[in-house]
Amino acid sequence: MIYEIIIRIPFRYENICLSILKAIQPDNMLAPKGIDIEMICQDSILKIIVKGIDVNVLTIRNTVEDIFMHLLSAYKVLINAKGGGSIDIKAFKRMQ
Repeated sequence: MIYEIIIRIPFRYENICLSILKAIQPDNMLAPKGIDIEMICQDSILKIIVKGIDVNVLTIRNTVEDIFMHLLSAYKVLINAKGGGSIDIKAFKRMQ
């Protein structure tokens, strides 16, 4: 079975999107076997595609949850360091 999850997160500024992307890209190296993660920032929208081939659905879910946790951490650090920015944080509230 092949699973694919697409996550799109809009940012107010392209530089915030790119900074978040740079911060979480190294985490792709730790993806479980059978999981492929693609990330791109385009027009201030961070697009993350998580594909799983012949893996358990819980592996996909856990991978996506890890991505959200890394996104939230990176976002909080950047916003505190840069003193501003905007994202719909409601998507992350249940992760706190």
